[in-house]
Amino acid sequence: MRQELLYQEALARGLHQQAWLKSLLAQMERDLLVAALLDSEFQDQELDFSEVAIRRYYDANQADFRRQHPEIRARHILLPSQREASARRQTLLQHGESFAELARKYSLDATTRNEGGELGYFSEAENPILWAACQGLPIEVVSEPVPTEYGYHLIQVLEHGEVGTVREFAQVRSQIVEALVHKHHQSQLDQLVAKLKKSTDWAIEAPTNP
Repeated sequence: MRQELLYQEALARGLHQQAWLKSLLAQMERDLLVAALLDSEFQDQELDFSEVAIRRYYDANQADFRRQHPEIRARHILLPSQREASARRQTLLQHGESFAELARKYSLDATTRNEGGELGYFSEAENPILWAACQGLPIEVVSEPVPTEYGYHLIQVLEHGEVGTVREFAQVRSQIVEALVHKHHQSQLDQLVAKLKKSTDWAIEAPTNP
């Protein structure tokens, strides 16, 4: 109701007659109509790219996937208290228990628990606290409990991704699919425009002065 009252007041003041607003509204109408046209043309398309096509794009565009910043691949176990974290750490160190198995059993992080605590690759900007905890930690050595707002983490560094190295296929797969979808839609759009140029009488009108 409030929106309608404000709209009616704008009409009463004649704001819709202002030249700049008329031009803006006309452009918005054009943009909405074009968007509706594209939706009607492409919305029913189901794109399913093969793994071969995705892998081929990855192999052909390695430069796009080079790391601009250092990254670390790590896994963790999130526990509710420092006492429990220290106890689980001792279990890992003294009894040779599987880090991934303990993560599945005890980690509070529901997002990574079923993946054995796998965090994937991350940079300092993406996770500064865990990044700091990983500095100086040798590969596959279990960290001391690391406190955060979520609880206490046991962390194990798995790999380092240095600047200039290419991100692994699994890390960028979703990015590749997005690029392929965009490329397909752009190709379809170019084809539609070319078709319309041939089959439609059209002209670009010069803007008129208000």
